Parts: sequence; C-alpha cells; structure tokens
Amino acid sequence: SCVFCRIATAHHPVAPSTYLQPTPNANADSPSTPTPGPGEDGHAFLILSTKHVLAFLDIMPLTRGHVLVVPRVHHEKLAEVGVRVSRELGTWLPILSRAVMRTVFGESTDTDPSGNTLTSPSWNWNVVQNNGVGAAQVVPHVHFHIVPRPPLGQASTSAKMSFVMFGRGQREDLDDEEAEDLVRLLREEVAREVVRVKEVE
Repeated sequence: SCVFCRIATAHHPVAPSTYLQPTPNANADSPSTPTPGPGEDGHAFLILSTKHVLAFLDIMPLTRGHVLVVPRVHHEKLAEVGVRVSRELGTWLPILSRAVMRTVFGESTDTDPSGNTLTSPSWNWNVVQNNGVGAAQVVPHVHFHIVPRPPLGQASTSAKMSFVMFGRGQREDLDDEEAEDLVRLLREEVAREVVRVKEVE
C-alpha cells in the first residue's frame, strides 16, 4: 500500500485560508477534522490539501524546508497524470516554492535596475520530479521535491554535499518538534501567498 495514498486518505481537502484562522488544535486540518499524529498511519506534516494536490514536509530532508508535492490520486509516473491534475500541480508549484523560500530565507530585498523589488533573485532552490527506479524515484507515486538551497557561501557541509547531485548526499531524519513549528509557518505563508496571487492575477 502506497504511503502517499495513505496520507491522501487521512487528510481531507482544506482551504489554505483555514491556517490563518486560530484553531484550538494546532494538529488539525480544520477546527473539526483531527489529523493522524506521529507514528499513526497517514501522518504527515501537511502544508496543503486540495481536491487534487497535497504538499507536506519530506521525512528525510536534504535541507530545511524540503517539501513534497503530490497528486491526491495514485499515479506512478508523471505521464499517467491527467490534464486537470497537471494544471493544479502547475498552479501550486510556484506558489509553494515562493512560500517555502520566504519561510526558510525571508523576504527578498533585491531590486532591478529601475529600483523595483524582484520576487526571487537571491533565492536558490530545486524543483525535481523523478520517474521510475532508474531515475531515483523511491516512492512509486508521482511527487515533486521543492528543495531550498542556501546561498553558496552560507551552505553547511551537508548542504554542500547534497548540492552535488539531487538525491545524493546527506539526508537526516525530520525532527518532529522542529517540523511542527516549520509546518505552521509554511501553512500560514501559503495562505498569505494565495491572497497575494489573487490580488495580482
């Protein structure tokens, strides 16, 4: 049975704006829907749960803020994913990328020659999707990795090692306490990013 399918089953769709509203239980998808805790089937540090797409922290992150983005319905390889779900994945990847980078590294303050603030010039990150065992796919359910990369001068030894080739390098178990704090910040930033997108587009 697929671990990502179990996560999808355990977490119902929730509007991102839910995470800007105070809830009595920090581990809740919504005020009335409890989620599995650590060690329970379907547990994930969930950031996003829509009708077609989920995003959650990788349990063996290459860097702080390493996020997985998956379709809710099981497909082993990207070529099997339909147009509707592909569109939604494509919509969420840049939104999640901006939210992850802003949460991990803060707001960009770089400007173009005219003095306009640029959205992400000093941020570095990978968005990677592997298809099949020969392409380093470990979980046979389509998933994208969003991997924040610190500025080269600031990278730790483990980050420098993982920079050599995606999927090869130092990976550590996700710390549950740190993950709880990080996922709360990411959920809130995704909700704010959705508001920004609606205002601009």
